[in-house]
Amino acid sequence: MQRLGLLLTLSIFALSACKSSRHNPVQRLAEQLAVQYQVITNRADETCPKQYAGGACFQGQISLQLPYEYTNSDWQIYFSHVAPIRSESSELFDIIHINGDLHKIQPTAAFNGFLNQQTYKIQFKADYWHLSNFDAIPNYFIVSGEGQPELIRSTKARIDQQTGQEILPFVKPISDYESQFKRTPDDKTLWATPQNIYQANADRLLDEQLINIQPSTGLTAANRVIPNVKQQQIGQGFINLQRGFSISAQDQALYAELRSAFFRLNLVGFNNIASGLPLTFERQSQLPVEAYQLDITKQGIKINYTNLQGAFYAIQTLANLIDIQDSSQLAVQKITDEPRYDFRGLHIDVSRNFHGVNQIKKLIREMSAYKLNSLHLHLGDDEGWRVEIPGLPELTELGANRCFDPQENQCLQAQLGSGPYKQTQVNGFYSVDEYIDLLKYAKAHFVTVLPSFDMPGHSRAAIKAMEKRYRDYMAKGQTALATEYLLSDFADKTQYESVQFYSDNTINVCMPSALHFVDKVVSELAQLHRQAGVKLDKYHIGADETAGAWVKSPICQQLMAQDPSLTGEKLGARFVEQVANQLAQKGIKAAAWSDGLSHANANNLPNEIQSNVWSTLFWNGHQTLHDHINKGWQVVVSNPDVTYFDFPYEAHPDERGYYWASRATNTYKVFQFMPDNTPAMAEVWHDRQNQPYSADDSQTSITNGQRAAGLQAHLWSETTRLDVTVDYLLFPRLLALAERAWHQADWELAYQPNRQYSQQSGYLTQQDQQQRDRDWQMFNQALSRELAKLEKAQVQYRVATPGAKLQAGQLYMNHILPKTQLQYRINQGAWQDYNQPVKVNGQVEVRAKSQLGTFYSRTEAL
Repeated sequence: MQRLGLLLTLSIFALSACKSSRHNPVQRLAEQLAVQYQVITNRADETCPKQYAGGACFQGQISLQLPYEYTNSDWQIYFSHVAPIRSESSELFDIIHINGDLHKIQPTAAFNGFLNQQTYKIQFKADYWHLSNFDAIPNYFIVSGEGQPELIRSTKARIDQQTGQEILPFVKPISDYESQFKRTPDDKTLWATPQNIYQANADRLLDEQLINIQPSTGLTAANRVIPNVKQQQIGQGFINLQRGFSISAQDQALYAELRSAFFRLNLVGFNNIASGLPLTFERQSQLPVEAYQLDITKQGIKINYTNLQGAFYAIQTLANLIDIQDSSQLAVQKITDEPRYDFRGLHIDVSRNFHGVNQIKKLIREMSAYKLNSLHLHLGDDEGWRVEIPGLPELTELGANRCFDPQENQCLQAQLGSGPYKQTQVNGFYSVDEYIDLLKYAKAHFVTVLPSFDMPGHSRAAIKAMEKRYRDYMAKGQTALATEYLLSDFADKTQYESVQFYSDNTINVCMPSALHFVDKVVSELAQLHRQAGVKLDKYHIGADETAGAWVKSPICQQLMAQDPSLTGEKLGARFVEQVANQLAQKGIKAAAWSDGLSHANANNLPNEIQSNVWSTLFWNGHQTLHDHINKGWQVVVSNPDVTYFDFPYEAHPDERGYYWASRATNTYKVFQFMPDNTPAMAEVWHDRQNQPYSADDSQTSITNGQRAAGLQAHLWSETTRLDVTVDYLLFPRLLALAERAWHQADWELAYQPNRQYSQQSGYLTQQDQQQRDRDWQMFNQALSRELAKLEKAQVQYRVATPGAKLQAGQLYMNHILPKTQLQYRINQGAWQDYNQPVKVNGQVEVRAKSQLGTFYSRTEAL
């Protein structure tokens, strides 16, 4: 009877839904309209408009089909498309670029309605290229008249049950190597097929006898730590981890202060037990800051440290030595360790697509486990403002949400596939209490939070929020309050297009209220930090701008008339200088992106400035890096070729991420990086078309033995809608970056000035490369242990697709991580574990399994 009642209830619900759709034709249209997106060709031709993207364009198509007739033409379909669509060739439909990535399709006068099952094709041309199946963006929605918007069901993302990641069923997969996968005829990028991956993996493998032991130290792969330590000497014998450890009464206060590190020891199976092996601490002032000594003997474990952070890292190293799949014993050993760089960062953008408190806490926990100490939290950009600022509620009331609201009174324009509704996971913000809680959590993990709101460009969320504030107060007749924090000059007639195709995203730097706004935001932010017990020591101002964004602003024209030296570009530089000095007066150091700082006059800036240099290496990015180091700025290496983790792991249409600087950034590539000698990477890497490049350092050498202050990983979130996608894109390659940030390897080529590097220069010797690849294999085996810990901590890292080939009827498989369990199936039958070459007959598919077996790589067919 219960089942009958349930079926009856479901039937009534379905009938009600069906009835609702019949009475709401737009809802029915949204439910049944089949949309397909496809790239026809990525090859530019003579019809590409030269005024856009230098004449680089691609041709695509959007197809529409209904299973019934529909004659109404009073509708528009809104959708996101990262590259602006400049033209379409349909007589029945127009495609209009609205702003940013937002477009709409609307019927022309020639449209007489949808015929049953007829496919309507809209071909278009858009800037640059779409080389990935994830360049398309989901969540198209339809609007008719004054009615409510309806999300088009066929354009929703689905979840792949194997990987846990989004897939886009409405996108026709890229399939042609020449016309769809390659940018140009000169593009030498290899499609990461199983066969190509197999060969790349095989090329990196060394004889296991060469990598298993280093005679001078007795170090085996089982004792390799990530990040690697400065000195490690393996002794005789083992300690029994099942015995646990004990903390003396005199160290109980220290135990409480380091609770977050001890929590990780518990996670890996080494517990605090009263009768356990003594774990003692001794403060030693002669050790460098963050340094430590870890002495593991049969009698006990002793940690020497100078400051608490060093003790914290010693415990993390102890945890990293333990294998959770075999946590019975640990070798006796002595470790002496200290960091390579003081600044070891992770940047995450939560402005484009929001990621909540729990996800950020997870990142803080994991980055601290691998000795990263700075979280660059990108909280404000064009598409969102993500932290509550007391006194400016509009910033989050409007700026933290995107939806369909053409007047932008309730939310920002829909962008990046956010869809028409406010209730979605990509919207949101950190309340005052949540932000303070994050700061406290970071402090407990010895991570400094570096907040960032981009300005004067990339500021649309703030601009529109302050315009709403203006309208609200003007409606009350309160002009002074309306204009107090205004960021835009309504009389400005300048027409511009930002790098991400906005026409209204740049703060007017000539308005005194703009500096007043920055002062208000920073002051309130500093107060939140004080409430958390953490000083706001540094603030990232972004310093992005849009060239020519103010040229027709009367306020700016008046300023330029008073001082003819203030050209349009210099106005932006002046603003950066003003903000940096405004911060210095508050005792706060300024950080900024290198392009904005490059326009500023170093003599007008405070002495202490952090520059994140993000110039692309194959376009002479080392020159900016060296110039900023020579200026005495604290340079954080941020070259996108290797540190941007929103780029794909491999060059494959089914790998998500942007690729404007790199088609493939896998863990091995990050491991190879030599951040103190970036021009030397021209000997090892290729450009974004897989072509060799050269780097001439003869005129831009670093002087006086200076070097960068740090290294940072970056995750921009334009295409990162889910928390599991954050995990996927960051891990495991974040561990390789942590390796390079903490430890300088012996095989890294020491920097020498006045050199020119290319594939033929040969400064990195064959012996260096062999030593590097031996170190890589040791790192790899340690990484297998760490992936199991990540999985246990519910980090859904990327499982790399396996290499595979068929030869003489046999299947051969390998993997970038040799200890990974591989699987295959034939003719879509049951999955079978692969252990050695096996005879196969039929359609073969392959995949790899996570360390604890809870998720998988993508499935690839041979």
